[in-house]
Amino acid sequence: MRATVRAFLVLAITLIPHPLLAQTLPPWSSEVTSLIQNGGVYVESAQGKALFDYQGNQGFIPASTMKLVTGLITLELLGSDYRFKTDFFLDQSGNLYIKGFGDPFLVSEEFPAIVAGLKKSGLKAVKNIYLDDSYFPAVKVPGAAASLNPYDALNSALSANFNTIFVKKSSDGTVESAEEQTPMTDLTRSLASKAPIGKSRINLAAHPEESLLYVGHLLEAFLEKDGIPVTGSIGRGQVPPGAPVYYSHRSSKSLDRIVQAMMKYSTNFITNQLFLVLGAEKYGSPATLAKGQKVFAEFLKTQLGFQNFHIEEGSGLSRQNRLSPIQLVRVLKAFEKYKNLLPEKMDAILAKTGTLNGVNSLAGYFDTSQYGTVRFAIILNQGSPNREKIAKILYANLH
Repeated sequence: MRATVRAFLVLAITLIPHPLLAQTLPPWSSEVTSLIQNGGVYVESAQGKALFDYQGNQGFIPASTMKLVTGLITLELLGSDYRFKTDFFLDQSGNLYIKGFGDPFLVSEEFPAIVAGLKKSGLKAVKNIYLDDSYFPAVKVPGAAASLNPYDALNSALSANFNTIFVKKSSDGTVESAEEQTPMTDLTRSLASKAPIGKSRINLAAHPEESLLYVGHLLEAFLEKDGIPVTGSIGRGQVPPGAPVYYSHRSSKSLDRIVQAMMKYSTNFITNQLFLVLGAEKYGSPATLAKGQKVFAEFLKTQLGFQNFHIEEGSGLSRQNRLSPIQLVRVLKAFEKYKNLLPEKMDAILAKTGTLNGVNSLAGYFDTSQYGTVRFAIILNQGSPNREKIAKILYANLH
């Protein structure tokens, strides 16, 4: 008898229309839910009305959709026009000191402008070049592997070309730069001695000391090309206390352009440079992961009302990161004024993807005639990479 009553109640509850279920699980919902083994999807209208909610409050590994969080917090706290600096100091003996502050876009294209700035300040010759990365020495980010792949590049306060070298190796063992704008140096040849035949971009994570020195060797090549001799050596050294800045270089890229590149290429190195710099900006140098984590936690709690989340680092490399689809959509709502910094996916959707082994995510926007600009987040922690299929179903039924 009790079993019969229980079955009747279950059937009755199933048949009674529930306003919330009617709102968040439309008739086509089974097309989406059939593609989810372990994950969640949340979609809301421009006005914040839930259009679809399947496990939207459950935390999952977000992978690189985490970059939406980093982009938002960085732009909000530093401003779109923020430009990273690299300071240069010259002592009475003619030694040049370079102090980095985490510029993620200190690339070969910046060095001619640096040399021009140094010349304008009166530089005619250099004895020794000293590199100062005390703002934050090399940091190994949780989730980064000990590989030579560029996405595992080491973060530090002073590094060039995303802490990578791009080389071309001939069959006879000759190594050349694979970039017209980047001169070869003896250090580059040494670091690339084991590179494969052909072109390859190699990160310098296995050579943290050399990756710092590479900045000095690169500057030396540009200085000498412009007629400024370097007669001494290149090494690590902190700026003498109280030394006046000889020249301060500001990046040619504003922060919004950096975030745009970060989103387009899903660059882990750039993202965690921003994560670390935010910690140092608020809590002082040296930058640490703990300081970055604190800044992110405070922002997400106070500005977006987050609870039950976890942030290890800013790029999405760590499998300890946890966000829910609803939380990602809250990020998207705040990020909407910057949405044009996102790449276009599937011809009609502005979004950020996320991919790790067993993790596929997608979060972004698409325009609809009935609901305005829709915000959506798909996080799948499963073997089947169905994010694009789900996004197409959402778009087909809502746009």
